[in-house]
Amino acid sequence: MATSKTVLITGGSSGIGYEMSIYFGQAGYRILWISKPPDELGQAADKLRAIFPDLELHTLCKDLSAPKAAQEAYEWAKQIATIDVLINNAGFGTYGFLPTIEMEEELAMIRLNVLTVYQLTRLFLDDMMARDAGTIINISSNSSFQPVARMITYASTKAFITHFSRGLQEELDLQGSKVRVMTVCPSAIQDTPFSKDMRGVKTFNGLAYTTAAEVAKDVWDGFEKGKTFQVTGTKMRFFYAIRRLVPYSLQQYLTRKETEWVD
Repeated sequence: MATSKTVLITGGSSGIGYEMSIYFGQAGYRILWISKPPDELGQAADKLRAIFPDLELHTLCKDLSAPKAAQEAYEWAKQIATIDVLINNAGFGTYGFLPTIEMEEELAMIRLNVLTVYQLTRLFLDDMMARDAGTIINISSNSSFQPVARMITYASTKAFITHFSRGLQEELDLQGSKVRVMTVCPSAIQDTPFSKDMRGVKTFNGLAYTTAAEVAKDVWDGFEKGKTFQVTGTKMRFFYAIRRLVPYSLQQYLTRKETEWVD
């Protein structure tokens, strides 16, 4: 397979990351994955290579919530190739009323969902701006649109990603840069490690749930069209389009109902 460009995907061995890899593999990209579970990483790599026998795939097993992990990931990737597309996809969430959740678990989530995304964006952004080329795709969430009881810290991390990513694109536009930042906001996704941990939460079978495959398709379509903001999932796009017509109190009521534990 002729390789001309390279994509780095964090959390590439499952969920959205894996489904996105199929699109980039079809397009002939060299693929770099950074994921934590070693068994999952190896099995997913074998699966993807079975689909694309000539694929150039590099993997790094690393906990990106650890201190210095982002810098180490950057240095590893730089040794392999110039990164044309960075997809900050790795992340996880917590569930429950705030006092019931272990603080260290939420601090790890904040480090991964916020600090690592910020650091990787900054590190690769400098290289992309020097070339005046490249795309950063940051996976946020529909939970970034409003407060979400029982998931307040997770939703807050995603609110940061949405505002940071969209604001960065504004800055790039003001500077006349050709580098692009794409903000992706999926609804609840059924078939990911996160959803398996949260299978009792109503939203994963609720009003606007989606799948990793649907998200990947929407992301790829948006990427090819040069979009900088993408709400994924047909149902979620409908609700996003009408949300300004819905009173805030009703939005919060529906959000509370959708995030109930029903299992």
